Amino acid sequence: MRAFGPKGYFLFIPILYTNGAIFVRLSPTTLMELNKKDKLLIEETLNTWEKDGNLSSEKVNELKSTITQQKAGGQIAKYFFLIAIASTLLAFGAIFIDDKLLEQIKRYFDVSNLIIAISCTIISILWFGYLLKRRSRINAMVFEVYTVLGALTSICAVTYYCKDIGFGDEYTSFLFANFLVLLTLSIILRSYALWIGTILAIMGWYGTFSHSLNDLNNKFLGMNYPFRFTVFGLLILAFSYIQTKIRPLQYASRQTYVFGLLIFFTALWGVSVFGNYGQYNEWLKVRQVQVIGYSVVLAVFSVGALLLGIKYEDDITRDFGIIFILLNLYSRYFEFFWNTTNKGIFFLILAISFGIIGWQIEKRVKRNRAMN
Repeated sequence: MRAFGPKGYFLFIPILYTNGAIFVRLSPTTLMELNKKDKLLIEETLNTWEKDGNLSSEKVNELKSTITQQKAGGQIAKYFFLIAIASTLLAFGAIFIDDKLLEQIKRYFDVSNLIIAISCTIISILWFGYLLKRRSRINAMVFEVYTVLGALTSICAVTYYCKDIGFGDEYTSFLFANFLVLLTLSIILRSYALWIGTILAIMGWYGTFSHSLNDLNNKFLGMNYPFRFTVFGLLILAFSYIQTKIRPLQYASRQTYVFGLLIFFTALWGVSVFGNYGQYNEWLKVRQVQVIGYSVVLAVFSVGALLLGIKYEDDITRDFGIIFILLNLYSRYFEFFWNTTNKGIFFLILAISFGIIGWQIEKRVKRNRAMN
């Protein structure tokens, strides 16, 4: 393993998992709680460095004193706390999605849409103000859950403002207002969960806005739904690069990039199946060989993602390439050979291919461990 400053006050130890590496910072003045497995791994690493002469016995003992094992009771309490928060989210969503219940509450208390909207706005402001003050004392994961709770209250406020103002054609105004609210909140709070919600909001707005401008062939600027979201995915990917240059948004550029890959490749796979036909009945009359060119485009981008991921050691990009190479091949199999090929042979090929992928991933993990 590689250590930075083994004779100084700070030590970085990579703890390897199957999904990557987590870097833990140890300091003589900082007490860190780790699970039993990670604690043993770090202690074994420190003992190895002591044996090799990289660290003195005093420094090893000093660093070991900064590590404590997490108590099982505390972990269980945290899990139950998260379950309680998740249940609250579900309850909140169920209540505010049920229009009949909301209308009964409105009639009982005799309040207008504007009063509910203003009340939700005030609650949101107070809630987010509290979170900003207490952020340093709140666990990062719990903080994200709290921001989602506040965001739901903000969306409720937007909903009741729009009940009086209007939602716009195909709810475009409503979705764009939610996008602006979530964007503002995600920047102020630096919340990854809210940034993901921002992307989903603008994605929903784009879908409804383009739908409202569909022509008679169900196309927007000559594009059917999969095609227009392929373009949308490319725009998100381009923005993820621009985002790295914008200081308030830099923190979530990686999330934008991953979502851009997901949207782009999923939509492009849809294009490889449905082509650019706007009507379902029209697509049914088309032979799949007539849209094979889109499958070639998907293959080119998938291989490109695989090669770029390997070159730049980007596991996410590499994995997207692998997944959509396979998905492309299996989709073409179902289209052209499903009725003529023995099903047992197909699933045997499926098992072998996934086995090879698993073997390659395991081999890569072992190589990375050996290098570290």
